[in-house]
Amino acid sequence: MPENHKHTCGSIIFKCIDFRLQNETKRWLAETNLTGDCDVVSIAGASKGLSDDEPAVVKLLLEQIEISHNLHGAKKVILIHHSDCGKYKGAYDFADDAEEKLTQITDMDKSEEIIKKHFPDMAVEKVWAQMKDPDGKNVEFQIIG
Repeated sequence: MPENHKHTCGSIIFKCIDFRLQNETKRWLAETNLTGDCDVVSIAGASKGLSDDEPAVVKLLLEQIEISHNLHGAKKVILIHHSDCGKYKGAYDFADDAEEKLTQITDMDKSEEIIKKHFPDMAVEKVWAQMKDPDGKNVEFQIIG
């Protein structure tokens, strides 16, 4: 990071573009003191394209991490995935909600490995957003270990 650069943040966040989660995600960011201290990237499926090794998405996400890390000094990548995700439901026929969550957590684990391979000094935090209603007005966020 250039020494004279004064714009810094602690994290870069990858979240889904799903409009239903916008307000609740903003609330969660405020509650966790991330508002104003993170770069935010919205992309369908959050980090699904990274774990699926989709070349264009891999390139995009890794470039965004590099910019956030080098330009803003970000030290952590936060992956936010959510229930009832259209990108996932378009790719899989889940037996139930538990299978969807497990699949997405597995993908977040794969994404973490890829991120750590390219940016070994960055921490990765995985967050599951459980929609309690179909409109996303009540969402429970859980940090996945």
